[in-house]
Amino acid sequence: MINNLKNITKCSCGHTIDDPMIVAKTKYSKWGWFLLSMAFSAMPKEVVFQCQQCGDIIDTSTDPDVLEKYRYNSDISK
Repeated sequence: MINNLKNITKCSCGHTIDDPMIVAKTKYSKWGWFLLSMAFSAMPKEVVFQCQQCGDIIDTSTDPDVLEKYRYNSDISK
């Protein structure tokens, strides 16, 4: 679940989840990769929030609302 204001996580270089340096990367199942390779959209299985500068993962989510929000995200993680 995405962090709320009570539990703010920072990466090693000090960025929080609301910082522009933190990007959402989507992860897909094998079936999802197959659909993407056939030019279909697929629902990711997980969204990972990662710092572009240091590479630390700030948070992950499998919440259906978050997955839908980032469904068409072009930054894909393996």
